[in-house]
Amino acid sequence: MKQVQARPPAVWRATSRALALALCALAIAAPARGQPPVIGAGAAVLMDAATGAVLYDQAMHQRRPVASTTKIMTALVALESAHLNDYVTIGADATEVKSPGLDFQPGERMTLDDLLAALLLKSSNGAAVAIADHVAGSVTAFSRLMDERARSLGAADSHFVNPHGLYAPDHYSSAYDLALIAREAMNYDRFRELVGRKTAEVARPDVNGKETLQNHNKLLWRADYVDGIKTGYVRESGQCLVASATRQGWQLIAVVLDSPDTYGEALALLDYGFSAYRQRVFARRGDAVGRAPVRFGREGSVPAVCQQGLAQVLGPGLPAAGQLQISLKPMTAPVARRAVVGEARILAGGKAIARSELLAGEQVMRSRLVVAATWAVPVVALLAGAAVGVRAGAKLVKNRRRRRRRLPPQGNGAGPNGPSLC
Repeated sequence: MKQVQARPPAVWRATSRALALALCALAIAAPARGQPPVIGAGAAVLMDAATGAVLYDQAMHQRRPVASTTKIMTALVALESAHLNDYVTIGADATEVKSPGLDFQPGERMTLDDLLAALLLKSSNGAAVAIADHVAGSVTAFSRLMDERARSLGAADSHFVNPHGLYAPDHYSSAYDLALIAREAMNYDRFRELVGRKTAEVARPDVNGKETLQNHNKLLWRADYVDGIKTGYVRESGQCLVASATRQGWQLIAVVLDSPDTYGEALALLDYGFSAYRQRVFARRGDAVGRAPVRFGREGSVPAVCQQGLAQVLGPGLPAAGQLQISLKPMTAPVARRAVVGEARILAGGKAIARSELLAGEQVMRSRLVVAATWAVPVVALLAGAAVGVRAGAKLVKNRRRRRRRLPPQGNGAGPNGPSLC
């Protein structure tokens, strides 16, 4: 008897077709290895954190509302202007601003460190206002500090009127500027630690003792090499994300603004950067790249160490591999540890793409011979001067004696022609 094979149930057939279509769509949408992804964000950038090299650009200089990604600059200014153990008193303006998460009480006191945790993990607008009041006395004055710091970083397409990012017509930044600001902020250990944490506990002694905060940035759960940084959303900005990821010591920063899928698109940019580009490290921070000559020292030279790492990103659209150029200046002992002894640069495409001051890796004291000579020279000079003085004095006395012997006797009443006849 001929066997008839049972047909799969209709539900299974429909599911299979849907899965097949999804896989086909994914294969079409996914870029080939090393090819830039096609993303739907209004503006985006992918930047190498060490050099600032741009690896991907989509309207990166376009000025846009950036919502709570503003708080990266708020934290940077706070870290550079105040102390983490400062106690901050929460003012009425901080409790009145619309804010997710923490409900502050007027007069409540918290450390600046705990407020930064609330700012960066919970995206607390109240914490932003309290920090601004503490650092600068008012939101307006603090916003001026934010603008000044942005200009110092070369963030020319940014203007801040508040520390939290709630929409205001003249409050804006760009994907490129946010990457620059994030790049600078990630140099601070406490900032880097906070934005990379999934949770943090803060002390609220005036309210309920302690409170656990969960990070709004869910990208930290998507990939273990992601280490920050900040989400943002208001209706006018759309969904925004500044993301950081590090592989084998190489850090990239991705920014997507007004994105239909912030996490997916930021991750696609980061993965593209790590697959299409490579990092060539010339020297890491603290590496000695030469020895600066030292005169009159116990040592004839001193290690010249890099103040910051020197690396170059190689890949599509970037200059060919460069060369490390080292300039050392002769030093005279004593030389203090960390004194500037020169400069190192990476030259590529006819220009310097990275540079670092070179610092003395150790202290160099004057040689004992030089120290002895330093003491001996004045003494010898003094003795020589004294000897010259003694000789001059003796000669003067001798000359006087000679003159006295040549003169005729005085006081015997005799003139030149014989005795006087008065």
